[in-house]
Amino acid sequence: MGMFKEACESLSVIESYLGVKLQSLAIFALSVVGVAVLSTAVYWSVFGLKHWKNELNVAGTLMTAAATSPLAAGGQSGQYVCPVHGAVGLPRFNAAGAPLCPVGGEVMQFRCVTPPGATAAAFTGG
Repeated sequence: MGMFKEACESLSVIESYLGVKLQSLAIFALSVVGVAVLSTAVYWSVFGLKHWKNELNVAGTLMTAAATSPLAAGGQSGQYVCPVHGAVGLPRFNAAGAPLCPVGGEVMQFRCVTPPGATAAAFTGG
């Protein structure tokens, strides 16, 4: 009984702090979840589950395309960019080691985020 009383008191403190009834917040949260589930179900019915999985893989690749980390100290950090399609994800490398666009097969360029030898202004002396 004591734990239930403490939980109710905690909820009332949260309610007074936010200035909104918790019932209203719960309705809003359930509405957001419901819309997400409904829109996903409609997408699946129109395009199919296989297409959805492929789109998620492409989105994941796009999200990590700019996250290449330097291989060693003094290495470059940047992003591969296709001259035709732009930033479409990580390249596919051919036998010669050239980065090829995963969409059209064009040779991709590597754009560095920072020029070699650059240091952050916050860490420079002076």
